[in-house]
Amino acid sequence: MADRSRLAVTLRRATPSDQPVIRRLVHQARLDPTGLNWPAFIIAEHNGAIVGVGQVRPYPNCRELGSLVVREDLRGRGIGGQIIRALLAEERGTVYLECRDRLVPYYARFGFVEIPWRSAPMPLRFKAGLGNLLGRLFGIRIAVMKWERKPDSGQHRRGEGPSGGGHGA
Repeated sequence: MADRSRLAVTLRRATPSDQPVIRRLVHQARLDPTGLNWPAFIIAEHNGAIVGVGQVRPYPNCRELGSLVVREDLRGRGIGGQIIRALLAEERGTVYLECRDRLVPYYARFGFVEIPWRSAPMPLRFKAGLGNLLGRLFGIRIAVMKWERKPDSGQHRRGEGPSGGGHGA
């Protein structure tokens, strides 16, 4: 049986030398391979090895949590959650994400709320619309979610701060 205990990782900003690993992990996970700009990434390391990555991708009129990948053999051990909390701790406004509908409960733990894809800002509206159109062929639905920081407290919706609980994807 696989060990599912929480794994202590070191989080750091990506460096130029991380770009090949970022690309490889994102491609292996079959995630959106566009906009993989290393300065936007947080890297999770364990025993000197990169075990997870994630970014907030900037668009002209919105920001998107994306490219979140945890090494397959280490999923379910809190790494994804640590990356998400670190990325959101740096955000001052609204952050969106797109995910398969089965992942909505996972992201809801971090304060994300599902919204109709048609109400998402461009280009996310276009990406989600296209994803749902293509997804119909395979029985997949793409959800769009939104996270907002409360302006008065520095905390995001639902009161869970960057150091709150949760576990990795």
